[in-house]
Amino acid sequence: MTEAMTAPPATVLPGGGPGIAVGRSTGGPGDGGGRGATAVDAAAGTESGRFGAARHLIHCPPSWDHCLDAPSLTEEHFVLADRLPRHHPLFNDGAGRFHDQQVVTESVREIGEFVGHRYFGVPAERPGLFYRFDLDLTDLAAWRTGQYADSRLSIRIRAVPGHVVGGVPRALDFHVEVSIDAAPCATGSAGLVFLMPALHAGHLAHARSAVREAGDVRRGPLRPVDAAAVGRAGARNVLLANPEETQAGRLTAWVRTQGLAPALCAADDGVLPGLHVLETLRQTALLCAGRGRGLHASRSALTASRVHFRGYAQAAAPLRCAAVPGPLERDAQGRPAVPVSLTLTHGSRAVAEATTLVVQDF
Repeated sequence: MTEAMTAPPATVLPGGGPGIAVGRSTGGPGDGGGRGATAVDAAAGTESGRFGAARHLIHCPPSWDHCLDAPSLTEEHFVLADRLPRHHPLFNDGAGRFHDQQVVTESVREIGEFVGHRYFGVPAERPGLFYRFDLDLTDLAAWRTGQYADSRLSIRIRAVPGHVVGGVPRALDFHVEVSIDAAPCATGSAGLVFLMPALHAGHLAHARSAVREAGDVRRGPLRPVDAAAVGRAGARNVLLANPEETQAGRLTAWVRTQGLAPALCAADDGVLPGLHVLETLRQTALLCAGRGRGLHASRSALTASRVHFRGYAQAAAPLRCAAVPGPLERDAQGRPAVPVSLTLTHGSRAVAEATTLVVQDF
């Protein structure tokens, strides 16, 4: 039996991403494109979301036992298929040696809240907030910008509900497997929590109060670092300024929040997007590994990252990032590798913490 394609109203993804329209296709469960599968096609995005114009989110039910029109309380499977961007103002800004791994984190971030609302019955008024994100590049060669001018990205996703109250999950755990041009190249996981509106508002108010009490003061003008030192080319994508180093290699830098590309700008409530936080951590790790251990940012990538979000990053308050490099090592292929630990703070208040591994390619 074949279901006709339908086109319900477009849904706007959280964080200013492109709109998506939901429709149905035909086939069987688990095959990535059959009866009961749901395809999500991204509409043309804004400057902050130009990638995704060819995006499809395919729901692959693991069992026939689940009625697709009823919210699920068990594990659900999805495939997110897209083309890697070629002209994005952030993701294609740099040396061009690697595809930008931020495409993966941003894709999962954009669909996470939608999946909770659409497939797990989370009320629309409960915003979804990621509190952790881990990503490991398992095949760095696949991330190199090679002979394919139009590379394809595929992300297999398992979404597992947690903390179910009254038949509605308060959280989702995502497990991802990434392929580029059919070559498996990364694995990862993420944790998303859905907050009641009053609780969300309370967290925002508490965060603003804590930032005001932190009392961190920045003196003098911001002097951005050289774009090449953080793996970028455009000045509006450089987030670090006024770096300072110790003899042990510890590095601290102020974080820019104004005059940036739209993808990195704060929302109307003044909260910086998750992409800004992740890009700040990435740039700081590259800068620290370069200055402290001699790696070249243009040839380096974060092959492992473990990020925990501790609070809201706000554009109106001084923000700084600190990095501590480990010893220079070699990975399994003999490439120079440096572990870097990072902390993003408003004064004494931690916004995010991360451990990363920066690897320089041959």
